[in-house]
Amino acid sequence: MKRLKLTGARQERFLKVLADTGNVTAAVAAAGISRTRAYERRKTDPAFATAWDEAEDIATDSLEDEARRRAIEGVAEPLVSAGKLVRGDDGQPITVRRCSDNLPLALIKARRPPRRERSVRFQLPALRSAAVAASAMAALTAGVAAGDLTPGEAADFSKLVGAFVTALAVHDLDQRLRTVEEQNRAKRP
Repeated sequence: MKRLKLTGARQERFLKVLADTGNVTAAVAAAGISRTRAYERRKTDPAFATAWDEAEDIATDSLEDEARRRAIEGVAEPLVSAGKLVRGDDGQPITVRRCSDNLPLALIKARRPPRRERSVRFQLPALRSAAVAASAMAALTAGVAAGDLTPGEAADFSKLVGAFVTALAVHDLDQRLRTVEEQNRAKRP
């Protein structure tokens, strides 16, 4: 493709088609420019980059609107029985409106990420001893009861507390073994 200048009119056409389709290939074809030219302008012209982002947001909003419409209102699909199109008394195909269960789930997931992906604001006590670990476990239980944590989140935190208690026990055992070794060395002539 011949590298045409990205004039104001071409830029406007590019952005309009991008907003309508969300497709850069279609937008550069409609504007009569190359992809390289468009991406170069995006890198060097902050106003164009902002307009590009806005055009993509408009295209995404249109997709979301259509997904919402299909999820709620559904789509008319022809009724088929035994591999054949079912027709009404007037000879026209009978249609049934089908709604999607997956589309609303996808929309909800896009707007509201699952709880495991959100940051959890819960303060565990500083783990310094087995006694503090026990109070940390009690704090986790209270956090679930108060609704600050889900049971799954509390389980994840309790694994951390359990790992700390295990490390503490291993450390204590190691200290005792060293003490016994030192005592045994001291007893040898």
